[in-house]
Amino acid sequence: MLHRGGSAGVRYVNAYKYALLPRLYGRVVIVRSGGSHAMPPQKYALVKDTTPITCTSPADSWLKAAPRGAYTTARTVNRDAVFELDAHIKRLASSCQQMLENDAKAGGQHPSEELNKLSDAADLRPHVIASLTAAVQAFRQDSPQHEGELKLTVLISWESGQRLIQSHVAALPDRPQPPVKVQARGAPRQNATAKDSEWVRTRQALEKDKPSDVNEILLVTEQGLVLEGTQTNFFAVVDDTVYTAEEGVLMGTVRGVVLEVCRREGIQVKLEAPSIHNVDKWQGAAIASTSRLFLPVHMLEYQKESKPHERQFQYSKETSLLRRLEQLVLAEVEHRSETLG
Repeated sequence: MLHRGGSAGVRYVNAYKYALLPRLYGRVVIVRSGGSHAMPPQKYALVKDTTPITCTSPADSWLKAAPRGAYTTARTVNRDAVFELDAHIKRLASSCQQMLENDAKAGGQHPSEELNKLSDAADLRPHVIASLTAAVQAFRQDSPQHEGELKLTVLISWESGQRLIQSHVAALPDRPQPPVKVQARGAPRQNATAKDSEWVRTRQALEKDKPSDVNEILLVTEQGLVLEGTQTNFFAVVDDTVYTAEEGVLMGTVRGVVLEVCRREGIQVKLEAPSIHNVDKWQGAAIASTSRLFLPVHMLEYQKESKPHERQFQYSKETSLLRRLEQLVLAEVEHRSETLG
């Protein structure tokens, strides 16, 4: 069962300033230019609703083969808590609502009363928690030696007209070590506001061609606006102001933390996509996701007049706004996590 805060059945994990930083960074694995992590052979757990089933695939491969549906990817904190669980459940409900509405427009058939409940986060919450809890327990029973954090993926589908909640659990890789390289060359997704599992299949072509030393592919409009990454939100700093797209992007949970920290700390923000045409004026850039949290970028590859270009960034511990934001966001993570009990 999951508990939260001071009311009955609810409590938040206590936050200790920066206490989580060593645990979030984990063991140090030097990876050139933010490439793949060194990981032991993986084991996975998968449950349908709350029933464990055999799974030998990582989350992306499983999602590509699974029925289309609304999904979200979360992470544990201190092994027994889930970062921004409430926000993930609300995202699932919102994505279900948008996808059901789009399906109704395309097919002319409105969803049943039972499927309409998928849009209700309060109704969805206990079912998602039960599925996640069963999946985490199954993973730990099969991998008792694993002491690190977990990657949690929840998929809600309704292919047969009946709700199905599936939860996939895997060991969470370590955060990439500097230098982190990204590449700007992808086109924006069609529906960024809904986390539709079809996007996992669509982005496959981009990831297939991604060099091993590149951590993320950035999606850029024809006008040169950098919207987001295939799995991340994107930020750039220009004139000590943080720029990040508001339109045409998925509102990631870590993105929300970054924006709230900026408001609290008096850091100026413009909810506009930074332009790749002004990259020489950028003081730095960063990507944010559930697994990466907030990660400054050290190298950006992009095209200019059909020729490859590269922009490098260096960050001072004392003066860098992005390094300061990284520390503040990491410190906020534990405060925003709910325990699984």
